[in-house]
Amino acid sequence: MNRIIILMCILFLSQSCTLTRIQKSGIEKQKIQVNIDAWHKAAAEAKFDAYFNLMAEDAVFIGTDATENWNREQFMKFCKPYFDKGKAWNFTALERNIYMNHQNNQAWFDDC
Repeated sequence: MNRIIILMCILFLSQSCTLTRIQKSGIEKQKIQVNIDAWHKAAAEAKFDAYFNLMAEDAVFIGTDATENWNREQFMKFCKPYFDKGKAWNFTALERNIYMNHQNNQAWFDDC
């Protein structure tokens, strides 16, 4: 009987930890949603600094073409002429997928 109670306690605790991780992941994904929306808005308004301040220093931008794979600095150089003209791009996602690592401290996403 004691073994059953101990096993039930372990099961309950593991489920609680899983729920906490899932809840934390949901909160983090909501924050990421807000940042991505602000990122797209900054591009639509050609706000270069606001746009790139929303990207991590080690961010990687992967575009729609196989050759569009830039680190943040490379992407800044590519984008600067567009932003300088006062017109970058206006992108509205139809679908967004956000993925988190197990520790909820790294994320990646795709918009389509």
